[in-house]
This record gives sequence, C-alpha cells and structure tokens, in this order.
Amino acid sequence: MIPLYPVFRPEIELAKLLKPIHTANLLFLGIGASALCYVTWNWATKVLGAVKTSIYIYIIPVIAILTSALILDEKMTLLGTVGTLLTIAGLVISENPIGKNKNKGFQKD
Repeated sequence: MIPLYPVFRPEIELAKLLKPIHTANLLFLGIGASALCYVTWNWATKVLGAVKTSIYIYIIPVIAILTSALILDEKMTLLGTVGTLLTIAGLVISENPIGKNKNKGFQKD
C-alpha cells in the first residue's frame, strides 16, 4: 500500500489502532495469518519435501470454497463447483502413479 499512498492519501488515525478490536485484528494477521503460516509451511516442507508440500497449494482454494459453504453459509455456485471438481481431478491425475516411470535412472538394455 505504500506505493499508492501518494495517490490516494488515506487518513490514518492512530487512535483507531489503540482500540482493542483493531489491535487484536492486527496481531492475528501479523502473528497467526503471517508468521505462523510461514513457520508451519517451512516445517511441512522439511518433513514432506518441496514437491509433496507444493501439492497442498492447489487444494487451498477447494478448502476455502467448502469452508465458506459450510461455515459461512455461502452458496456453492456452478463455477465454484466446476472449479473445485477440476482442481481435485488435476490433483488426482498428477498424483496417479499409472504412467509414471518408477525407474528414474538409466535402464540397461
């Protein structure tokens, strides 16, 4: 937002930041949604490896759509359903061992 500050000139009221709800929101975003996510992602990469961990990036939108439908009572649209099914199909296809060469080294003739 800093590069756009000269264009939009938002009014910053420091008194609002001192309200407990705003402070709690900033702490959650800074500690929970940012720092903790990076720490757990790095731990998962160390445990599972980079390739397996990167697969989970693609399932995040599916989890977000399902969570919003179940918890927030948002409607599942046709586009959201199709996107979810395509994402899951892509993950299944990419992880399907059929057709993958199990011997990754050189083979003797």
